[in-house]
Amino acid sequence: MRKPHLFPVLSVGLLAALACDDDSQPVATTDTIVVTLGGIKEDDIREGVISESKAISGPDDGDYNDFIRTARARLGRNPGRIGVTAVSFTLDADSRGVASFADLFSAQVDVFFDAGAAGGTVNVGRANAPTGTGPVNCEVVAHEHELAPIQDALLGGNFRVGIRGMTNRLTTDNFEARINVRLGFAAYP
Repeated sequence: MRKPHLFPVLSVGLLAALACDDDSQPVATTDTIVVTLGGIKEDDIREGVISESKAISGPDDGDYNDFIRTARARLGRNPGRIGVTAVSFTLDADSRGVASFADLFSAQVDVFFDAGAAGGTVNVGRANAPTGTGPVNCEVVAHEHELAPIQDALLGGNFRVGIRGMTNRLTTDNFEARINVRLGFAAYP
């Protein structure tokens, strides 16, 4: 009579144990963080580029802080890293003199995080010559390696969300755009 081999049982058990410590599975996610970049005007044009940013956390933007608190509660500590899972933007109906993104941007548009002296600026999303009012779904261009220099700022909510792109608008034009940037985040062990 043949004795059963323990190797397959041990292998399955070992794989199950390793899967429990898998840091590729997020402990918290969100795709509903919206940052409204308001007041984008002719004064924001510098050398043919429009750029505007706003802090991720503030009195009206507690969703990001809630996301971080949820991740900390589930882990009992800070997450090992924060990742970006989705980036999109829409033109707010309150915009004036801008009916479409084609009226504002003439080429590639980048959504970025600015951590200032704590890590600099990292592009997180990219769209090529957007038109219409959106939502414009961006290619996520910041992954673990690109976000590494600003992880402390991401964990603390101490960064700005911004958008920038080439424009054909002139500094003498009269317009005001409001753009809602929607971000998806994931927290990993």
